[in-house]
Amino acid sequence: SLYNIVQRKEDYVATVLSSVPLNIQFRRSLVGERWNAWLHLVRRLMDVQLSDQADTISWKLTSNGIFSVKSMYLDLIDSGPLSRSLHIWKIKVP
Repeated sequence: SLYNIVQRKEDYVATVLSSVPLNIQFRRSLVGERWNAWLHLVRRLMDVQLSDQADTISWKLTSNGIFSVKSMYLDLIDSGPLSRSLHIWKIKVP
């Protein structure tokens, strides 16, 4: 929802994050839910450290960063009770 009201959609994340204060402008005021969404986004971005290295994909649920069905299953189980209406185990996937 914030992306929809930002003025310069073509700006890179690195460009915006490298400026203090953040170099970003919105077409509408950030009040109510928009303000909460902005605070949530800024809190999440505070831990991001950008580098010039190539992007990589890493699975955070395993120590080696490689996806495993076991890690996904354990995360699903640990996240709370699953609804019995979910037919997750009947889905046909390779």
